[in-house]
Amino acid sequence: MNSMERYWFILSIISIGTGGFFAFLVAMSRTPFGHSIFPKDYFYHALVGHVDLAIVMWLMSFTLLLWTKLFGEVIYEKVLLFMAYLGYILIALSCFFALGEPIPNNYVPVIVHPLFFTGIGLFILSFSFKTFFYLNKAKEGIFSSDPLINCASAGIFISIFMIVSYIFSFFKAGSPSEPHLYFERFFWIPGHIQQFLNGSLLLMAWYYLISLEGKRVKLNVLRYINTVFIIFSLITFSLLFIFKDPISKDAKLWAEISYGIGLGIPIFVHTLNLLKNFRPSLSIFSVSLIFSFSLYYLGILIAYLGLSNDLRVPAHYHGAVTSITIALMAISYNLLREYGYRKVIGKIPKIQPYFYGIGMILFVLSLYWAGKGGAPRKTYGVDFTDNPSVIISLTLMGVGTILAVLGGIMFVVYMLGSLISRERVGVNEKTG
Repeated sequence: MNSMERYWFILSIISIGTGGFFAFLVAMSRTPFGHSIFPKDYFYHALVGHVDLAIVMWLMSFTLLLWTKLFGEVIYEKVLLFMAYLGYILIALSCFFALGEPIPNNYVPVIVHPLFFTGIGLFILSFSFKTFFYLNKAKEGIFSSDPLINCASAGIFISIFMIVSYIFSFFKAGSPSEPHLYFERFFWIPGHIQQFLNGSLLLMAWYYLISLEGKRVKLNVLRYINTVFIIFSLITFSLLFIFKDPISKDAKLWAEISYGIGLGIPIFVHTLNLLKNFRPSLSIFSVSLIFSFSLYYLGILIAYLGLSNDLRVPAHYHGAVTSITIALMAISYNLLREYGYRKVIGKIPKIQPYFYGIGMILFVLSLYWAGKGGAPRKTYGVDFTDNPSVIISLTLMGVGTILAVLGGIMFVVYMLGSLISRERVGVNEKTG
């Protein structure tokens, strides 16, 4: 084991734990029985905290963890870890203490405050430097028959396009005097490219879980399919130069087409390969993989049924994103054993995937039906409607949230408890 590898693991755990706390606040403020409890002005700070910590930082930290596991440490590893941890702290503090003005733009919502910008900048720089250090490894592994190395290598190339797109997006963003439009333009193309990175992470997680079930899959012709990810992330990057405005109607259309082809086809083909090698059981890894498949394709189905600027959009991306999360949670239980924090997986992990998986499926379906009834996105409370079906859907969304949050709490408490108790054992053994 790489000596620094586990610190990326710890960062990912505390990120999803903190982000999950903010997620609970956001979801409860949208329910008929909870919105009056939470301050309206705090809603958007909590929303920023949830997205940036429980989605962006959690997934990117775990990506770095898996890259480190596969390709080893890089030079200045400790410096990059320090930057990433400090970035996490500054983002969390900005959200928790409601500093500055929250801007709920897509992909990476922001808070207009120096502390927040310093935090997000440090984390992105840490991720960027580590990505460039792995470029030679990615060149060697891009056509590997090992699915983990193959998908990781594709992710590194995708990340290069994402990082460079931030530079060009800066010049396309317009005037900061219109903060919502400015940050929407700034993050639109990089955020779209990041979804290709998340696609590579999802496949890594699926193949990892298959391997934990004792099935080592090798890629044959399929070793070339991930180049589709790279090609379409490059096409998405090129939209910055083709269109004057990256969030124009035509630019958005082409970005969605890139998604449909560049993400949808490789993941579908890999799914067929995984299913061919999958033998379901009642193990944590098998159950989590089934929930992951279900959430991903539920999210994709919602997208194909048609999206508008309502709660169907978060229904779609919560299905897609939480499919990655539940898979990474299952991998985390194994990492506890691998890193020496647990000798065996306890009882809580055996029921946790059911709470989280069933809760998220109910959450996603409820968001979809509420959105189909006209419930808007990123809106506090329920005063916008008197439609009984929307009220019922949002109530069920609250129930799904509680189940998923219970699953999340089980996961985070179990993880943190394992990490802390292991450290105490280590201290006691050393002093004894």
